[in-house]
Amino acid sequence: MTMTTRAATAAAICAAVLLTGTACTSGDDGPKTSAKKSAPATPTPTVSAEPADDAVEDRPYADTVSKAPQIDRKTIASFANGQFGRAIPFKGGLHKGTLGIALNCEGKGTVKVEVPDLGMSFVEECADGKVATIYNEMEISDPDPDAYVQIMGTSGVRWSISAGQ
Repeated sequence: MTMTTRAATAAAICAAVLLTGTACTSGDDGPKTSAKKSAPATPTPTVSAEPADDAVEDRPYADTVSKAPQIDRKTIASFANGQFGRAIPFKGGLHKGTLGIALNCEGKGTVKVEVPDLGMSFVEECADGKVATIYNEMEISDPDPDAYVQIMGTSGVRWSISAGQ
């Protein structure tokens, strides 16, 4: 699959998800969609659904938690075979542009991913014997040299994560 086809597929999935609601929240007031907000002063998280099967095959380490998933951006944070919780600083901080976060998880339970400085968070349901994969993007308008990503998994869940800009 070509990069253009993947980009078009990702854009179509993202648009469909935004029309039905998103898995991202910006705080504890429930799910947010772009249709409910007028041009915010802070970045608005968007979510893209799990890629099509052929896109997963093109993305190395999409079927494992023992290696960090690879993303089509410069990696600024990654961790593999994680359990429970961990805070991972973004190497070099966040810059203006798009932040992408890829998460793989396996085991019965959930993994919550947060970027506290941006108010971005999402939760992924994980299952025994199957690696769940999710990819989220967010536009960054204000650089943040001290930003980090916080991952919290329930007992029995293993995860791997990569963030890039």
